Amino acid sequence: MRKFTQIFFAFRTAVAVLTFFAFWTAADSGLCSETKTVAVFPFEMNSSQDLGFLQNGLFSMLSSRLSDAGKVDVLDRETVDKALAGARASGLVKGGFNEGVARNIGAQMGVDYILFGSLTHYGESISLDAAMVDVTGKKETLAFFEQSNAMGDVIPLVNSFAGDINMKVFNRNIDNKLYARPQEQNPTLGGLQYAGSPGLYGGGMMAMQASQGFTTHLKMADVIRAMATGDLNKDGRLQVVTATDSSLQIYHLEGSLLTEETHLDYASYLRIIGLDVADINGNGYPEIFVTAMTINRETLSSFVVEYNGSSYTTIQDGLSYYFRVMDSDDGNPVLYAQEKGRGPYAGKIYIMSPTNDTYREEKAIRMPRGTSVLSLARGPVREGNADEFLSINQHHRLVLINEAGSNEWESTEKYGKTNNYWFSGAQGADDSYREREYFNPRIKFHPVGEEQKKKVFIITNNELGGGAIGRIKRFKEGRVEIMSWNGIALAPVFQTVPLQGWVSDFNIADIDNDGIEEMVISVVTRSKIAILADDKTSNIISYKLK
Repeated sequence: MRKFTQIFFAFRTAVAVLTFFAFWTAADSGLCSETKTVAVFPFEMNSSQDLGFLQNGLFSMLSSRLSDAGKVDVLDRETVDKALAGARASGLVKGGFNEGVARNIGAQMGVDYILFGSLTHYGESISLDAAMVDVTGKKETLAFFEQSNAMGDVIPLVNSFAGDINMKVFNRNIDNKLYARPQEQNPTLGGLQYAGSPGLYGGGMMAMQASQGFTTHLKMADVIRAMATGDLNKDGRLQVVTATDSSLQIYHLEGSLLTEETHLDYASYLRIIGLDVADINGNGYPEIFVTAMTINRETLSSFVVEYNGSSYTTIQDGLSYYFRVMDSDDGNPVLYAQEKGRGPYAGKIYIMSPTNDTYREEKAIRMPRGTSVLSLARGPVREGNADEFLSINQHHRLVLINEAGSNEWESTEKYGKTNNYWFSGAQGADDSYREREYFNPRIKFHPVGEEQKKKVFIITNNELGGGAIGRIKRFKEGRVEIMSWNGIALAPVFQTVPLQGWVSDFNIADIDNDGIEEMVISVVTRSKIAILADDKTSNIISYKLK
């Protein structure tokens, strides 16, 4: 019995010792440690070109590759920018970054690691020089330097560096293949063809043209301000709705031409700037949501039109909202509305619900300042992220917004633009000298290609003289671009040929009922003789999306 007792106590002691060493080993390896925090500082960009989009992309890529829930927390860009601005204001940062500066700022911020570096671009070559600094100084700085003769190698270089950090700092093995983005080989999309060589954008630069051309369905001696499509009267075919200043025109396709079914005139003091078609109230007849201003361009007077079985009637009017319909995850349409606020980019945005013949504010959604619902779209910008939004802000920059309502990425290029505008500022003797806030057109997510993955459809209108000719916008050409996220930024995959004038709106629908969808575009043109004259005519054209 004594021998048995001795063996029992010896065994218990051994278990206790082993448990202690197991716990100590786990703690030393970080398994029992608190979440580590990392601050990724903006990389210095050494290039003759503006690579601001790439600087933002590097932050997004490194953040996504290093974040590990409960183990590694990467600070958001806004927090980092504020800390960096404060350090510069206090004199803590003077000139460039080095390990000492990084540790000082990191200690002030209370983070565990600082990641900083630079990217140098010269000709076709590119180099990435970066460092991961342990703020306490207990671990040696992990330095990284690689170079390549191809701009398209930026993503593999970042993947390699992130893999080193994960393995050597956080003892985590991440297969870089998880971040690889398969490339389409010479893809085509109906009348739109990709003709660029693979490069930084993971799909060619900007050399995309239309190979089969477009079909013209309508020519109108007026300015089409907005357009939408839908089976409005349940006759089994889609109608195309266009809006001039204070009128709606409803067409259907006969052969290749649009034939007018109905012309609806409204008060002459209205200025329509947006259209959407969707059955939000669930009665089987889609409503036409009309965003309209009054002629003074300082007040909203939107309204809703619906077919009642025999004619089109206004079911609500005098609404102080901007409207936009977006699809939910299950494909059902959702009505969003933005209140007037102090201007087109200032009002709160709501999801609306139908109540009898009215619509009520069901839920407010968080959006960054400078967001307009007219150029807001919901969809998966980055793969597997369906709760993201895209918007074009008041500066015509494309903005990626996360589910928390914060900016994740902003383009350096300008997109959108129309000549629909809102007056801001005090009224003077001459309205032509008043400040104008220009609206941007719609953005759409739509599945295309063999894999039917959603891509971004967006309008880009180019101003005469790059916008340097006065405060009133005049356009030389417009196009629709199809874009996709390449791991760093949204980049063009396809685009239409430049169209003379400006593109006011577009929709995607099978308007000829042949089983193949069309991208239907409204283009506003003007006299070739007087390039600075007012807009004169509009066309409706379409491309097949195969």
